[in-house]
Amino acid sequence: MSWNDYVARVERTISAPNRPLLTIPPKGAAPVDLNPNGDNAGEDVPNGYIHHWIGAVRIPNASVDSVRAVLEDYGEYARIYAPRLKSASATKTDARVYDVTLVSEQVENFGVHFAFNIRSHVVFHNIANETRIDSRSYLIRESDSGKAPYTDLLPEGNDHGILWRLNSYWKIVPSGDGVYAECQVISLSRKPLFGMRDQVKNRARNSLQFTLTETRNRAVR
Repeated sequence: MSWNDYVARVERTISAPNRPLLTIPPKGAAPVDLNPNGDNAGEDVPNGYIHHWIGAVRIPNASVDSVRAVLEDYGEYARIYAPRLKSASATKTDARVYDVTLVSEQVENFGVHFAFNIRSHVVFHNIANETRIDSRSYLIRESDSGKAPYTDLLPEGNDHGILWRLNSYWKIVPSGDGVYAECQVISLSRKPLFGMRDQVKNRARNSLQFTLTETRNRAVR
């Protein structure tokens, strides 16, 4: 499957030793689109579109441990990442492995709501003086109404095609008097309708920028 092939290739790159970090201007940098055509190494993805974005922030007066603590505090996610994230829960299945459930909601033009119940396996890796966090979704179901209490979940795949898979990969390393926090997000959706590609891309970019900004804001409190 093209999605699995793409993810496997990216994960080999992410885990490569001495991988260069993004250059971040003092005022920060907008997330970068690493797969602008939505394909898999030049091959079309049948009925699908692979989104792949990377962004990073510098967090002053923070440590790797303090930033990791923010990302591991699932009980606070609904506050940290409000209003986009509505609820979060996690079950620890090993010392640094979680089964995580997130419920997210987004409001589009004309007040249209979309909401998703996202199930993921999340693994925290401590490597030398850095932390890496790998989150891989294994089930995403869309709410039919897109509104609370989000219990009207559609069968997987029988939805609007906005979000079928969602993986994220954090890299947190010391940087001067703070830390460098990088996040790559890979997601799978239906191919954007004609004239909608820019809107779909903006949604993905803004979502990553929001996550980075709110993580930084929480870590420096």
